[in-house]
Amino acid sequence: MSNGPVPQSPDEVAALIAGYVANASAGLDAKAERAAKAALVDAIAVAIGALIHPAAQAARRHAYRFPVGEGGCTIWGSRARTTPDIAALSNGVLLRCYDYNDFFVGARNSGHPSDIIGGVIAAAEWADVSGARLLSALALGYEVVAAMFDAFSTAPGGWDYTNLTAIGAACAIARVLGLDAQQTQEALAMTVIPHFASDEIESGELNARGDLTMWKRFNGSDAVRNALQACLLASVGVEGAVRPFVGKLGFIAKLANKQEDSIPVLRERLAAERPLSRIAETGMKRWPVGSLAQSAIHAALEARKQVGDLSQIHRIRVYAEEGAYEHLVKIRKDPWTPISRETADHSLPYIVAAAVLDGNIGTESFDPSRVLAAERQRFLKETVTVSSAPELGTLASGKLRRAQAGYLSRVEIELADGRIVHGAAEPPPGHPRNPFSDADLTAKLRENVEPFAGAAHVEKLARCLFSIEHAESVRELTALLALDSLGDIDSAAIDSSPRRSPPGDKQSPAKA
Repeated sequence: MSNGPVPQSPDEVAALIAGYVANASAGLDAKAERAAKAALVDAIAVAIGALIHPAAQAARRHAYRFPVGEGGCTIWGSRARTTPDIAALSNGVLLRCYDYNDFFVGARNSGHPSDIIGGVIAAAEWADVSGARLLSALALGYEVVAAMFDAFSTAPGGWDYTNLTAIGAACAIARVLGLDAQQTQEALAMTVIPHFASDEIESGELNARGDLTMWKRFNGSDAVRNALQACLLASVGVEGAVRPFVGKLGFIAKLANKQEDSIPVLRERLAAERPLSRIAETGMKRWPVGSLAQSAIHAALEARKQVGDLSQIHRIRVYAEEGAYEHLVKIRKDPWTPISRETADHSLPYIVAAAVLDGNIGTESFDPSRVLAAERQRFLKETVTVSSAPELGTLASGKLRRAQAGYLSRVEIELADGRIVHGAAEPPPGHPRNPFSDADLTAKLRENVEPFAGAAHVEKLARCLFSIEHAESVRELTALLALDSLGDIDSAAIDSSPRRSPPGDKQSPAKA
């Protein structure tokens, strides 16, 4: 695909990225097409499963105030429509409600590339493009996000990762809307300069309810909404800053990065002749907690399978690589005494205890009533220990190497008779070294969508998603994301908890 010559620009980075978007191939090989479909299936599963989260309810209350008729974009889970930018915001919130969407670790940064999906689908629905074009745009967007994560670090300036995913979103949406290179360059300028997001959102500060700020669930989709708006403005001739990336007060300077460190990486990663492949390197989550806890859950469930009677458990010992220990134990105020959903799902002791007690981890594992149950709190404090295990991964080795290994943890369960059973340190399901099969993806889709839409609807949705490349219009998909079941959900109290039935001893899907 080519939209002609790349425009001359005093901003080398803006021209490089815009030229890549204009000239990178629209075609996907079989591996990239399958990976793009997997990212789409995973994201839709996560999104629909979060419909009753308080942040999702608040986002829909906002979106319902701006109704649009035919030609508008679906507010997922409802039959209502709104403007593309508000749909990108409200639908994107769903992806971050339960920390259940995918993740990518690059050489210098990390984050959640599927943040872009809500906005890309909104653009595709509004423009009425094909399913194949949607997949191509998603693969392109992931390629750019991966390049941004390799080229830039948000840490020195104290900025949030969403400043980088917004660039990938702008590129994917530019591909959907058919922007030329000059328009894409202007969209990039309007994406990166007006909308810097601070990493204060990741401070860990709790609100009065003991939860992390609700904006943590909005910051990714807000960045993507801004990128969509920038592309729409560029399509009608609005222009952005002349030197958005390399200017004296431009993006790279504000990140406190150096051009000589970043530009060579971008040149190498964003060569138009390279096939779109990075989307296949993305990690997915089998359980709705952060990526650093996935291996520990996998190990805990494997050890639990060897325990006949849970009452015979004497001690659970968790050995976590240094980064997981740091993030989910060391920096937490009191990980053995969680007081809310978000203190529980950021506590490695609680996560492992819940996996062992329930035989699974689901969103219901962190219901406040379950977290605060006296018997569970006692089990957690008396039974679970967590230790740092440098042999499984060290902070000094770097985040990328630890992520490539799988953020490893192992678990030992000591029984009353002295016998010890083990859960080995392995890459969990969904990790690039242990990727989801189609059956795994379907299981995640079913578990998350069926409580809201029923089994028959899940089957229709699965058929559409797994054959989306043949859809003449993305609206075939968004029609299936319009449900009739939100009346009671949207009238629920803001602090309502999920009303699903406990999953019992449901085990994780088979490994690929």
